[in-house]
Amino acid sequence: MRVPIGWLKDYVPLEVTVPDLVRLLNFSGTKVETVHHPSRAISDVVVAKVFSIEPHPNADNLTLVEIETFGGDRERVVCGAKNFAVGDLVPWAKVGARLPDMVIAERKIRGEVSRGMLCSGRELGVGKDHSGILVLPPDARLGTEVSEVLGLNDTILELELTPNRPDCMGMVGIAREVAALTEAEMTLPVADMTPLDSSPGVPVELADLEGCPRYVARSIQGVTVGPSPAWIAARLLAVGLRPISNVVDITNYVMMELGHPLHPFDAAKVTGGSIIVRRAGDGEAMTTLDGVDRKLTSGDLVIADSDRVLALAGVMGGSDSEVSPHTTAVILEAAYFDPASIGATSRRHGLRSEASARFERGMDPEVLPFAAARAAGLMSEIAGGATAAIADVYPAPFARPRITLRPPRTDAMLGTHVDPDRQAQLLRSVSFTVSRDDGGLDVEVPSFRPDISREVDLIEEVARLEGLDKLPSTLPPGQLGGLNETQSADRILRRTLAGLGLHEAWTNSFMSPRDLDALRLADDHPARRAVVVANPMSEDEKLLRTTLLPGLLRAAQHNLARASGGVALFEVARVYEPGPELLPQEPTALGGVFAGTHSEQSWDSRARAWDFFAVKGMVVALMDSLRIPAPEFDPVAGMPFHPSRTAKVSWGETTLGMIGEVHPDVCAAFDVPRGTIAFEMAWAAIVAALPGRPAAASLPRYPASLIDLAIVVDAAQHAGDVERVIRSAGEPETTSVRLFDVYTGPQVPDGKKSLAYALELRATDRTLAEKDVTVVKSRILGELEDRFGARLRT
Repeated sequence: MRVPIGWLKDYVPLEVTVPDLVRLLNFSGTKVETVHHPSRAISDVVVAKVFSIEPHPNADNLTLVEIETFGGDRERVVCGAKNFAVGDLVPWAKVGARLPDMVIAERKIRGEVSRGMLCSGRELGVGKDHSGILVLPPDARLGTEVSEVLGLNDTILELELTPNRPDCMGMVGIAREVAALTEAEMTLPVADMTPLDSSPGVPVELADLEGCPRYVARSIQGVTVGPSPAWIAARLLAVGLRPISNVVDITNYVMMELGHPLHPFDAAKVTGGSIIVRRAGDGEAMTTLDGVDRKLTSGDLVIADSDRVLALAGVMGGSDSEVSPHTTAVILEAAYFDPASIGATSRRHGLRSEASARFERGMDPEVLPFAAARAAGLMSEIAGGATAAIADVYPAPFARPRITLRPPRTDAMLGTHVDPDRQAQLLRSVSFTVSRDDGGLDVEVPSFRPDISREVDLIEEVARLEGLDKLPSTLPPGQLGGLNETQSADRILRRTLAGLGLHEAWTNSFMSPRDLDALRLADDHPARRAVVVANPMSEDEKLLRTTLLPGLLRAAQHNLARASGGVALFEVARVYEPGPELLPQEPTALGGVFAGTHSEQSWDSRARAWDFFAVKGMVVALMDSLRIPAPEFDPVAGMPFHPSRTAKVSWGETTLGMIGEVHPDVCAAFDVPRGTIAFEMAWAAIVAALPGRPAAASLPRYPASLIDLAIVVDAAQHAGDVERVIRSAGEPETTSVRLFDVYTGPQVPDGKKSLAYALELRATDRTLAEKDVTVVKSRILGELEDRFGARLRT
């Protein structure tokens, strides 16, 4: 919302400087995004008259325009736009003129000299329209600086409005805020509300009261459509709207003034002169003012006559009923439309307008007669029209909410004391009706504030009007909370992995079906059960991701392609699975990808590539930091991993995920080097494996006994299974088991291998004697022999 200070002063006197006004608005919750000073970026741009237009001899898309300036002087410019005619007034930037993005110089374009440039609205910084030259009001004087004609000497505040404040989408709403903050009196614009004698009214039928509870129509006869006066055109340009004609511009002017959209229909194009508000029929169609043919559905609220659709209600009018230079009578619409209905229609058609942006937030149903009268008065003054009939269909008037505000409750929530009389004064300053009763303050909410429905909303009003900067910093009473178990584990996980040298990646939540094909997943793989996006931005964002691996592999490739040498990435993020109901399930996953080298070559060591065991050690270190016992790694096969270099990570009966070398075909598909390692684990499974609160234990009082145990087992025997048996059979004396050697060779029979473990034995009540160690060792060897046929290596 752009707010020109000069326009704002029509409704409220400003005794404060612009910086002070910005501060007051910011601390009341109405954020000022930018302060614009348009004239500071423009110089030597003046009003000129188009004298002649000729084709460019060397370019079909260009014209030679001769312009006349003050005193009858003429210059010639080369122009690419064709939206103006001989006699129009246009902005001419002289040679040496300064615009927001350029300085104008004499140029030769396709062999013809251009002395300056004709400017569009965007080039002047007064709008986004770059489709043609800005045609100035016909009453502008030749040679006058365009900054003066367009009101660019004014200061403009650009506000960032929250969706719950539709009352601030007009100049009067902002003036109300400023008046309350500066304790000034606000002046409303003038509108003649005198009813017409014996007016039959415009026939209006509300066939959908839920979509349109109130509709005001005024029949205005005898209008002469033409250009708007300079003051209206300048104000519309200042707020970013392009002037069109006096009738249309007046409706836009009143919308920006009061915040409520209006729409004019050419009365001659409305069959029977009657208005019907209804839902569209399936298959109905219309062409909107932007020239787009639109197919309607039964969910679209429309304005129609007895024959056809005239407008998409609250969004955009139709080309069949638009005001044209031949219009002599207008039906002026001022209506209240259901916000949800307008929002749905706007999104369905991909059509967002100034009107829909307001209606979908919730307008004021009580301002309609005033807004229509204000526009009718301006049309009478500027376009010569006279109101012939008025209709106001309002079958079920809205009831204004009444809320009790308890001043002590306000103090308790804000952490400071605000006198009850002061609270009442602040609420009255923004047009709330306030009276005192035994229970506190009885507050009637004005109809233009749909965001106020509870006592806490009134307390927020008191806080922001008093000034959010005046609220003290206080701690809430009672015990302050901390991180829960899951949040604490998440923080430990990220810190641990970062400490191990990994970098955290943030990848796209969307993926393409081609990503799953690149992973070489089987058709029945669970990851292929993906949620399909209804309106994807592109084919590559058609699905919600079911795995983190595609994004991590692409991130690894991106870094390796830029000579990083090696990458180690992890990500903790949501994946998505189809749910039993409409919404998908969103479990959190932990993924990691390791490619290239993980240490640089130096004079005493060579660069080392990532391998399975280095990444496995990181997973073990991660679990150790979370106080989860070392997980079990059991061989498993399945894409996208290598068939013989992959393990399932589990803890007891809980499966955490998978770790392994990425299959060479998958590496080729993602353009990462062979030998790339990856893992992916379910965060919920890790959380489920978290132990309870740790119990403090005393330090060991007796020394440990350290022994090595080398056994011979079948070559296919998994070392992890052997380790688990050693731990189980060696309890409670065995406190540590570590595999330090795997050997196959002449001293071991064919088909066998030697596994050597370092064991730490300790008792809590004594120092273990040699015979105690022998007993434990014999117990372990006996169990290994029974389970695996193992024998002691000699």
